[in-house]
Amino acid sequence: MKTLSFLLLISIKILANDFDFTANHQKIYSESFKLKLQNSKVLLAKENPKNPFSIFMQDRIDMLEILTSENKTQYEKLLEKEDERLNLIEDLDKNSPYNRLLRAEINIHWAMMKLRFGSEIKAGWNVISAYRLLEENQKLFPKFIPNQKAFGCLHVLIGSVPDSQKWITKILGLRGDVKQGMRELDMASRDKIWGLEAKFCEFFINAYVLKFDENSNKELLQLIDNQQDNLTFQFLGVVISLKENKTEQALQILKKWHRENEYLAMPIESLYIAEIHLFKGNYQQASSAYLRYLKEFRGQSFLKDTYYKLAICQWLLSDEIKAKSFINKIPTVGNTYAESDKAALKFYENFKKTNTFPNQYLLKARLLFDGGYYEKASVELGQLSEKNFSNQKDKAEFTYRLGRIFQKIDELDKAIPYFERSIVLTEGNEWHFGASSSLQLGYIFHSKNMKDKSKTYFEKAISYKKHEYKNATDMRARAALNEI
Repeated sequence: MKTLSFLLLISIKILANDFDFTANHQKIYSESFKLKLQNSKVLLAKENPKNPFSIFMQDRIDMLEILTSENKTQYEKLLEKEDERLNLIEDLDKNSPYNRLLRAEINIHWAMMKLRFGSEIKAGWNVISAYRLLEENQKLFPKFIPNQKAFGCLHVLIGSVPDSQKWITKILGLRGDVKQGMRELDMASRDKIWGLEAKFCEFFINAYVLKFDENSNKELLQLIDNQQDNLTFQFLGVVISLKENKTEQALQILKKWHRENEYLAMPIESLYIAEIHLFKGNYQQASSAYLRYLKEFRGQSFLKDTYYKLAICQWLLSDEIKAKSFINKIPTVGNTYAESDKAALKFYENFKKTNTFPNQYLLKARLLFDGGYYEKASVELGQLSEKNFSNQKDKAEFTYRLGRIFQKIDELDKAIPYFERSIVLTEGNEWHFGASSSLQLGYIFHSKNMKDKSKTYFEKAISYKKHEYKNATDMRARAALNEI
């Protein structure tokens, strides 16, 4: 078996004459993953532009710049390069596993760019093309580990498709599940060249699809310490920390954030700084950082959410007039591809119907909770009961927030009745509290090894037809069901 594997590797090197992955190309790949794009460009200028790895690296650099800046003009100018680059690589040595791998990776680059600009159907075709190239590569070169990184990500994606839409993936011949994808990513993470990117994907999927536990958090922090010149992992660390209610951790990572000219400029840093101030109750500083993001960023993502956050900052600072002026901006800017932007637009629509601001106790408690300040959030709500709220939505949110606080401080039995009550109060409405409570109950009963009951609640979470966090909630619930 060892002899066969050795001969396979030798044959790959002999056949891959067109695919010369030079030490310099490997350096370009490494620098681009660290977001040192200026260094990458300098190194790339020394290479033959017709080398397939040069084509791949240029496409990768373009993708990173466009996803970060959301420069639509630059994106539209680049569109003609997609087929040109794919065709140039396809015409080279078809006996090399890199022929299909690089084309698959480029298809994934374009899927992400097209999604960012709202071309979901076209992005879908890129994903299908990537899948078929990787599938063919897997059959031809089953020991080729670099294939597992992209293939693992796609298998997780396919495994997270709603049951009602599984027939689409079957018709298209797309197969895979979350467990399979995570196994493949784990295998790819051991590769000396592509392994760090596979590890990035593992962390991302654990945080946004599965469950991000303390062991994962420790591993991420260790990796950030070991890769101190890597802005990608610093970025990931801040994003996951904020998502996992670890504001103080996010703040510490931001202190290491690379802002030198050799690194890709990331306007979204101002947004993260704003979020940290918001969660800490520094509403004036948060407003300044949100306004800086609006000034620095030329794209369309998170603009609605930013104006919503500016509005609530002013509301908590008791400036109702300024708060209303920011609310009125929400429908005039940005897009609704991000769920936070969808939520902001829904807030605007409800506000226009009711002309009612959020309850300040609930709002402060939610922000403190989101920041990971659970004791302070508990104090904010501790003196209240359902009777203190006049409308049912506030009652549903109140019980949901208390459930989440008890869940986070590991008092699960106290959390359960609050989540159950929030589900009852949400019945017949399009608020997210019922779906979110069902999801959390699924996790709680799963942790208690009550699989049937957890399955019931995960399915219930998916059953809610309309709410602002449906995509994220459904994906998490489906992933959990897949695991069960």
